Amino acid sequence: MNKAEFLNEIYREHSGELPSKAIVENTFTALCKVIQAELLGGGEVPLPGVGKLKVKATAARKGRNPKTGESINIPAGQRVTFSPSKELKEAMKS
Repeated sequence: MNKAEFLNEIYREHSGELPSKAIVENTFTALCKVIQAELLGGGEVPLPGVGKLKVKATAARKGRNPKTGESINIPAGQRVTFSPSKELKEAMKS
């Protein structure tokens, strides 16, 4: 599913309540900005019924360039992780 399909599904699901697709797109853009700001600040973002996005620190480590086989140093950093909710885990089992 791409962004346009995603926004169309939201609009279709709430077409009687929402006046235009532009409002759906503007709300989605604002939501993404809020999520990004929270994650950049080191916080967590709960997605009810789906899971949680969190920032996790990664340690510096050695890696290998797959093309040349040369050893490289990968610096410490941060990455975003996703933890699925119990509801999603159970739904995926069926």
